[in-house]
Amino acid sequence: MKLWKGEPIPEPRSFHLLILMGGPMSVHDEDAYSFLLKEKKFVRRWVDQGNPTLGICLGAQLIADCLGARVYRGTKEELGWYELMMTEEGKNEPFIRGFPPRFPVFQWHGETFDLPKGAILLATAQDYPHQAFRFGELTYAFQFHLEVTEEMLQTWLSGNGVGENKKREINTARHLHLSIIHKLCRSFMQSFLESIEQQRSM
Repeated sequence: MKLWKGEPIPEPRSFHLLILMGGPMSVHDEDAYSFLLKEKKFVRRWVDQGNPTLGICLGAQLIADCLGARVYRGTKEELGWYELMMTEEGKNEPFIRGFPPRFPVFQWHGETFDLPKGAILLATAQDYPHQAFRFGELTYAFQFHLEVTEEMLQTWLSGNGVGENKKREINTARHLHLSIIHKLCRSFMQSFLESIEQQRSM
């Protein structure tokens, strides 16, 4: 659903999984992006009901905001490849148990969030400690991108004011990291979707 184009939010009974992707705006930009008001209201109700949810980048910040946590400007922008560390809770989390203790991700964000009350921190980093969390049974929030492809990278890096040195830095390392993050993404999504199917069949 493309809320920024005026498309309505579908009826909740018409789907079983909500995935909230990234975007250039802040969760606080409600004056400029009025659809955020409706989106937040829907997300809050959807998550409160325990429905399966995955938030990526801005989507993770939206989930944190809807759960009452503070979303705020960080000390610096993260753009490029960064290494994350699994927390002890993350190492025992069923859907990401196969992740290595340290793993690369692609980041592009300038805001971060406090950990919502009741959430479990799954992955962390030195500059931005709240990188991934689970809330309830089936709500996951990832500040980073595991879904990025080479084509997506080239699209994102063109026309967004990214300097040539930063582009070279990202592109030089992309072949090293993309195969790793795609493996991690498939591992998580397969387990996550299987769990949702099991829940529906009960």
